[in-house]
Amino acid sequence: MIALLTLLLFCVGSLSQDEEDVCSLPLRSGPCLAYFRVWGFNPTTGQCESFIYGGCGGNENRFEDKEECERTCGEPPYY
Repeated sequence: MIALLTLLLFCVGSLSQDEEDVCSLPLRSGPCLAYFRVWGFNPTTGQCESFIYGGCGGNENRFEDKEECERTCGEPPYY
């Protein structure tokens, strides 16, 4: 039982850390030439901003809408 609880706490901590890491990544369009308007958290301005994603590459700092970005990275300011 203690091992299961320890594993659960580790997983929850990992998820929180992943969200923080995603929000600290720079906005990246990627090398492909598609045209998808998406949202990402800009760590320099501390706000969710729209940008064009090319369809491949980039990173995980990419959301379908502003609300999802703010839910994940927090409403401004995010620190």
